[in-house]
Amino acid sequence: MEAPVRPESGAGRVEAVPPTEAPAASPASTAVDTASEAGREYLRSLLNKYLLIHTTDGRMFRGEFMCTDPDYNIVLAHATEYRQPSARKRAQEARQAETGATKVVLNMTPRYLGLIVVPGQHIVKIELEEFASQMKP
Repeated sequence: MEAPVRPESGAGRVEAVPPTEAPAASPASTAVDTASEAGREYLRSLLNKYLLIHTTDGRMFRGEFMCTDPDYNIVLAHATEYRQPSARKRAQEARQAETGATKVVLNMTPRYLGLIVVPGQHIVKIELEEFASQMKP
């Protein structure tokens, strides 16, 4: 391997720069590198799988995991937002339950969003959506 060349001030002379050797890796840095690589590999295994992401405001997003960044923001494709029923709707259902007229069912309201970014600062919980048929033996 040839040494890189550094121009020297003066009469157009060129001086060879000796190659620098990388410092020997310490056991601690090797362990960190191994853990980082294991984390990256786990994230790669989640690509194109469906995640359920719960946020601080009570919403839930279901979508196909596309990518993340150092700030823990997550990009989901084909995403659907699920919202808790409003306070008015919950009160109305509670009144109906008191009369015993109907069985109380409070469903989350879905809304299709498409491609979204969920800010990392608002993520409370992330779940991997897997079915028995998708799991490896």
